[in-house]
Amino acid sequence: MKTWLVLAVAALATGCVPVDRDPARDVIGVSAASDNTGDASADAAAQKLLAGKAGQICAVPGYDVAKKDVEPAEGNQRIVDWELRCAYYTHVSLF
Repeated sequence: MKTWLVLAVAALATGCVPVDRDPARDVIGVSAASDNTGDASADAAAQKLLAGKAGQICAVPGYDVAKKDVEPAEGNQRIVDWELRCAYYTHVSLF
């Protein structure tokens, strides 16, 4: 019984510890390949793929896109790149 009480108090206390954030280090990049034709359907498919990747990384509170970039690649391809920041978690819950 005493062990469970100690574990419960420790679990509740972990949510009360502040965590410092360094904005210069919290940028995450996702990228996808797309055709270089400028076709709207290819751009929409790349945007959907990037949004899916970003949603897997920053699941619950979402994300903010810091930078969008398009780089040429070999052949008839280009690389669409997003730099994003996950939204800050304001609530920590055990359940």
